[in-house]
Amino acid sequence: SLQSNSTYPIVGVLLSLTDENGREIDAAKEILEGIKFAFHEYNSDHSEKIGIVISDIQRDKTKIIEAANNFIENNDIRCIIGPVFSDDVRNALKEIDRSNLCLISPTATDDDLVSLSEKFYQANPSLTDRGKIFAQYLYYVENKRSLAVLNSIEGYSPLLAASFSQEFERLGGKIAAKETYKSKSFSLAEQMTRITAISSSIGGIYAPISDGSDAKAILSQMVQSGLNIDIYGNQDWFLGKGFESSPEISNKLTFDSDYFIDFNDNEFKQFSSLFKKNSGMEINRNVLYGYDTAKYILTVLRNIDPTRKNIKYKMESGISVTGFHNNISFDLDRSNKFINIVRFNDGVFELVDKFRSGY
Repeated sequence: SLQSNSTYPIVGVLLSLTDENGREIDAAKEILEGIKFAFHEYNSDHSEKIGIVISDIQRDKTKIIEAANNFIENNDIRCIIGPVFSDDVRNALKEIDRSNLCLISPTATDDDLVSLSEKFYQANPSLTDRGKIFAQYLYYVENKRSLAVLNSIEGYSPLLAASFSQEFERLGGKIAAKETYKSKSFSLAEQMTRITAISSSIGGIYAPISDGSDAKAILSQMVQSGLNIDIYGNQDWFLGKGFESSPEISNKLTFDSDYFIDFNDNEFKQFSSLFKKNSGMEINRNVLYGYDTAKYILTVLRNIDPTRKNIKYKMESGISVTGFHNNISFDLDRSNKFINIVRFNDGVFELVDKFRSGY
């Protein structure tokens, strides 16, 4: 095992950088570049260094178990970043759960992971949490009290619709209509007719999609039905087409997303060129998932005696760390409280808010 008896604390990184056939996994490599750059930056600025040890687990259950146990036995390792895939996380948690090490995944989004172990922290909110937090945003910030819900029966659209509706009603809001359709069928006339009939009494439609092509179908059917109300969705609207053909509705589109990159932001531009100089790579959202998660952990490790227990306490105390793709903050629920609120406005996506759930 990795008994290094180091003079400084170490963060373990558990990632499948290659698959079982030895093929490189680009997304994981990009996430790792982001993690490494955060440590490089931190150690350049601080005299008290923090190390990293990286283990490539290769999508292999045996390797995951072995690597997790090596990390557990090495007292210098104070917490773990990774894995990035939900099934790898599941396998790692079987070992980690009986230790006092915390594990934070930059990207695993399965709904049940947080319930599998008190040692697990989800930096990228699960789909259920996204629906729930977005409902809080619409209720408290946009003061919506009555909405229609329109979802496809495929993919994660029904899951988002259910978690959103449940939370919106729990807060005291009313779901005045629930309509479903078959993805890519482009037949939404009946559903829109029913929503149009109650349009004067609702504040908008929540329409989570799991295929970008459904965005166009929804917008064009709204135009045909003369339905001109606010439309709310999930981040698959980023991939939607057809905004240009219905501009009067497009400016009414707001959705939540686990990432938003403001390429015009000066701080981001500066960061981007430093990163490119250092790694030879262009920044993308995977790099930022890794960088922001590592920056969060490095912030947690500062100004405390960084024992495994103290790290857990500090993470659950609600400390918020500003990130480029999203902010990160946990409480006892151990799932990130932040989502990005994005609006489509005059041809561009704009960040409205990084919204923190109050519950």
